[in-house]
Amino acid sequence: MTTEGGNKSERKRVNTPDGMFIRDMPEGTKLELKNGDLVEITLNAKDGGWLVGRVIESERPESIGSEDWIFFAEVAAEIES
Repeated sequence: MTTEGGNKSERKRVNTPDGMFIRDMPEGTKLELKNGDLVEITLNAKDGGWLVGRVIESERPESIGSEDWIFFAEVAAEIES
């Protein structure tokens, strides 16, 4: 897996039946997505459904550094620092 820096850390799974509970997660929180990408939250809409994340680790090197909207159901785990 290609990475922007750092090692994989312990994952914390706090799931609802449909996905991760993200409403109160602060910017800077690192998440593992169901597609295997690791992202860092750069904006949280605080609506419980959407946030913006910057890809920091991915099997697809061209996606590292990109930002995109992420739906809560795409989140697999919170990365513990």
